[in-house]
Amino acid sequence: MEKLSHLDLGAVLRHQAARCPNKPALLSHARSLTWAELDDEVDRLATLLHGLGVRANDAVGVLLNKRPEVVTGFLACARLGAVVTPVNFKLSTDDVRRTLEIAQVRTVLVEREFDALLHGLLSQLPDPARILYVGGRGSYGESVYEDIEHVDVLPLEAPDPRSPVYYNFTSGTTGRPKGAVTTHRQILANALTAFDREGADGLGFTQDDTFLSLFSVFSHPHEIFHRSLLCGGTFVVLDTLSPRVVAQAVEKFGVSWMMAVPSFYEMLLDHVGDLGCDLSTLRRLEAGGAALSAGRLEHLEAVFGADLLPVWGSTETTGVALALRPDRPREAGTAGLPLAGYQVRVRDHHGRDCAPGAVGELWVRGEGVCRGYVNNPDETAALFQDGWYATRDLVRWTERGFVEFVGRRSEMLKIGGIRVYPLEIEQVLRQHPAVRDVVVVRAEERVRGEIARAVVQARTGEQLEPRKLARYCRDRMPVYKVPRIIEIWEEIPRLPNGKVDKSQVLARAEAGG
Repeated sequence: MEKLSHLDLGAVLRHQAARCPNKPALLSHARSLTWAELDDEVDRLATLLHGLGVRANDAVGVLLNKRPEVVTGFLACARLGAVVTPVNFKLSTDDVRRTLEIAQVRTVLVEREFDALLHGLLSQLPDPARILYVGGRGSYGESVYEDIEHVDVLPLEAPDPRSPVYYNFTSGTTGRPKGAVTTHRQILANALTAFDREGADGLGFTQDDTFLSLFSVFSHPHEIFHRSLLCGGTFVVLDTLSPRVVAQAVEKFGVSWMMAVPSFYEMLLDHVGDLGCDLSTLRRLEAGGAALSAGRLEHLEAVFGADLLPVWGSTETTGVALALRPDRPREAGTAGLPLAGYQVRVRDHHGRDCAPGAVGELWVRGEGVCRGYVNNPDETAALFQDGWYATRDLVRWTERGFVEFVGRRSEMLKIGGIRVYPLEIEQVLRQHPAVRDVVVVRAEERVRGEIARAVVQARTGEQLEPRKLARYCRDRMPVYKVPRIIEIWEEIPRLPNGKVDKSQVLARAEAGG
């Protein structure tokens, strides 16, 4: 696989189509494709896009729900040498327009259900022939995906594996869209970290795994397929966070490896006894986006009968860079250890390496780390230095050498002149047996100034009282860390990938919940 990881994505797809042509590659409720069928469809779509005028290095917007064409579209652009630009259709029209402007998108794959949004973007898309509708004609474009049935496949020049294949957009800490410039090689370098190799511990992924990612379609969509592509495995395309539908898909497709945020596994856990589905094929549950305490980790493993795999990654690292493998020594509550191919440092505000126990900023370097943001030299210069990426995440080394996540630098509180990290408070409250989830955000008091506000969601059938939760906190943390405001909400707002939507939490909290 090391040799394949130095090719372009289209060449790796061609290799798997020749090696295991009849093996299932893509599974979905709509349709499924073998590796040979996937390769053929990608060829046809790449030829169609070329006929519409798309050339190497052109940015192609993808404005689709999570469906098979997200994968074929990504790989067709890769084969053509074009640059995939996933579009977050949850954003405002102005923010989407800004994304298209930054990436200089002139071609889109789109569904007609997004016509209202597309109408506000037409000034960025002057050629209707390059508005390619998927799943039926819409109001503004002249081309449809089904035209691939009528094209004669053209031989296309293979792109340089070091060339961009993907503008992976994130708002980061600034709230403004930034597109991480990601190459073929970086995607495959990140995929390679999933596999155990001679002298390198990966995540334990194998070609026999059937993989399901539950992250949103515009958040790291390459993770739907990139590990399976590298080894010739099987992946599932599913567009839902419904526990029942996910459980049914696990049973139907024989899913062995899932990727989701920890709160989804908690939600699925609430329904395990009622779903009536066979989840015995699951062997590994990859959990990113939040730390898991020792108690919750062990409980989830016991109930599911599968290993929990806490991980840390980011847009700029092209995916997972730290992990806590269940079959190796581990320290629950931490982000784990660097995967082979990644190096990390913990630096103080002077740029010096921190000793164990001291809080500093996480810096990451490796073949999977991108080199900057498209058309954004200022942010690139600020966050990328000498091959290192400054994550803006605050962490500490534990005495055993694991990386412990503390919080985002932008979210740190200063209460009475003392630094307080929201995660410290959240971890204590999550240990309460009736607490399903919690998020701590900044609030203000006229006399005290900055204080902590905790928004708490109870477990199904449980009742919580703010006064008793405050007492629970006082028994377990210094008094200055105890949230001055504790609110019980029926549900904590979440982003499409399942992570807590802190901007919505802040807006609702300031408006009175």
